[in-house]
Amino acid sequence: MNTRFSMVLVGVNTERAGALAQAAERELRACEQLMSRFDVESQVFDLNRRFAEEPVEPSAELWRILALCGDYWRRTGGAFDITLWPLNRLWRGQLSRGEEPTEAALQQALDRTGFHHLHFDETARTVRVERRGMSLDLGGFGKGYALERLADGLRVAGVERAFLSFGESSVTVLGSHPHGPAWPVGVSNIFPPHEPVHTFLLQDASLSTSGTAPYNAAGGPRFLGQIIHPRSGRPIKGYRTLSVASPSGIEAEVLSTALLITPEQDRADILSGFAVVSAVEIVYDSDAGRFAPKIAWKFGL
Repeated sequence: MNTRFSMVLVGVNTERAGALAQAAERELRACEQLMSRFDVESQVFDLNRRFAEEPVEPSAELWRILALCGDYWRRTGGAFDITLWPLNRLWRGQLSRGEEPTEAALQQALDRTGFHHLHFDETARTVRVERRGMSLDLGGFGKGYALERLADGLRVAGVERAFLSFGESSVTVLGSHPHGPAWPVGVSNIFPPHEPVHTFLLQDASLSTSGTAPYNAAGGPRFLGQIIHPRSGRPIKGYRTLSVASPSGIEAEVLSTALLITPEQDRADILSGFAVVSAVEIVYDSDAGRFAPKIAWKFGL
């Protein structure tokens, strides 16, 4: 999943912890082989390669994942969309050269996105797309899905307290902190000195943070463009992060991106259909040559 994974287990001896770590590694490799768009052996890679040419029958697990992603696409008004990789690839390539895409290139990429272009045959249990060049990217879903699988495995193994993290941007905790009722998880300033701007107190919950990250290209800092608006095909503006705490690792992951794209006045409508504990958006305004963080929106706090 192109990021570091770490795990803290509380009250588990060294030998048992080693066995649980090996089980977690096997689980993560299984998730990669299921959902990675890069791994030539993965199911998603195979689906991306074939589904513009013919209907493809995914495994039962991948079928459930795609159906779930379709449900989230509808419930977020299209803000969560797993078909945006052609746009992400375009912007990453252009910005790495210090350029922006042409309107023609942008429109061509837009024409290759949109979950509504996926067709599901419920009887044959097959998936196909109507446009060549479309590609699925489960990056905004996969970490949450993997964290839920790992957490379920630890519970079955009898682990009551644990801290699981993918690169600090996606976190799941089991039970309470060893020295208190909740795990304090901070959302840090994305610029130096990287101090916490807000701290969530989590117990049997997950936290996901999405945002626009600095990208050093020729000519100074630019936006990486990893958060693309599905309608305009352009990166959302400004330096911002949005963090969501939820009982579900998947829904925290989905909503952190979907809410960042969604205008503030429309977020309550989306959140009314989810069991979200709390959320916070941090914006960075330029002040005397530096970017200062400010909480611009919050929910459930």
